[in-house]
Amino acid sequence: MISNPHIVFDTDPEHGLLARSGWEQEEARTVLRDLGWEWQEELHALVPPTDAPDVDAGVQAVEQLHLHGYLTGYAVGRFGVMRLPLDRAEQVLTKAVVQQTPGPRPDTAPYTPPTDTAKPRYSAGGGAAVDPSPESPSALPL
Repeated sequence: MISNPHIVFDTDPEHGLLARSGWEQEEARTVLRDLGWEWQEELHALVPPTDAPDVDAGVQAVEQLHLHGYLTGYAVGRFGVMRLPLDRAEQVLTKAVVQQTPGPRPDTAPYTPPTDTAKPRYSAGGGAAVDPSPESPSALPL
């Protein structure tokens, strides 16, 4: 846990990724503004540019802040602010942004139960069951 990071990243269900900092961290906010982040007074936070995905903007921001020597953190709720090292920035920000997006993600396919056609099926009477696959009527024995 980090006691006093210069920038804290947080997520907002309506606005996406936010960056919050203390008033004394004007230099760190200047780095984010140079990357296109904009201050929104009603949120009391910096919001990433609208033309960049939240994940990319967040990872780029963490990278630039670390290059300039600033400590970054990620808000994790009741446990306080956890340190956000550069090698974990993509993982943490990706997870945070994906959790707040509704609907299925494009990188995941819908679940289909596995089918095992190699094993013969047996009926309750002990004999082999009829194959449930549809066949043409001409292929059935008479």
